[in-house]
Amino acid sequence: MELPISRYVSQSTGYVMNLYIPKIMRMPIYTIFSEIYKVRRQDMIHPLNYYETFNKFFTRQIKPRKIECGMVSPADSKILSISKVTKNECLLVKRVTYQIGQFLTGIKGYEMEFKKKQDSSNLWSCIFYLAPGDYHRYHCPVDFIARSRLHIPGKLAPVKESSLRQGLYEGNERVVLEGEWEQGLMYIIFIGATNVGSMKVNFDSDLITNTNTQHKSGYRNYSNLPVNAPYQSCEKGVQIKKGQEIGRFEMGSTVVMIFESTSIDWNVKAQQKVYFGQSVATY
Repeated sequence: MELPISRYVSQSTGYVMNLYIPKIMRMPIYTIFSEIYKVRRQDMIHPLNYYETFNKFFTRQIKPRKIECGMVSPADSKILSISKVTKNECLLVKRVTYQIGQFLTGIKGYEMEFKKKQDSSNLWSCIFYLAPGDYHRYHCPVDFIARSRLHIPGKLAPVKESSLRQGLYEGNERVVLEGEWEQGLMYIIFIGATNVGSMKVNFDSDLITNTNTQHKSGYRNYSNLPVNAPYQSCEKGVQIKKGQEIGRFEMGSTVVMIFESTSIDWNVKAQQKVYFGQSVATY
């Protein structure tokens, strides 16, 4: 099977992103990039000339932030949509939807039968798009137990808002964390894109994305998985505290949350810019 051209483009970009940049060139290069893409330089721990490669700059850590009450944004991003899940089809952006069953499983035409904690609860979808200038690490929006990981290989098509079309989310490479929070089931999904094939989950060293190998979806059960601090392992899976880092994109992309809730009150809306640690809803 021929690999999509977008994967070769992404791997070539990845090679360039890891090239060493002489110190004398870093300040002008990163300054121009920061001005074009509105990087929040006040959050940075190190000066611009500290970062030896573009990849180290993109995946930089930031100064500690206040973690607000309620459910928080998992990343610095723009909210593309917030919608109730009432059937297998869910809103992505205006006039574009995605098929939840195929999106979560990689199986074309699959219809999810969610095992909710309470019959009266609602299912929600919330989509966060990370632009190139955003902080590229993603964090946990609530106290969460990750029970399993599913890596679904696919294309690496662009996911910026102007490129969104029917079937894009279902076709792109993605990593699905399945688990639970205090109000029921929750899925946290990380989507690859052109130039963003590499996605990392800090406590899952077996996860390898954006490879040339054609392989089936990679499932891993997290029950009693050996992990290092600050994560904790239990019979159900890996316990991740609200605000803890889960992993990172090696450039910008998209985080999707699909979850059950008995009572949630959104205090943000679609098209709003949000930041990691900022409250997006109370419950």
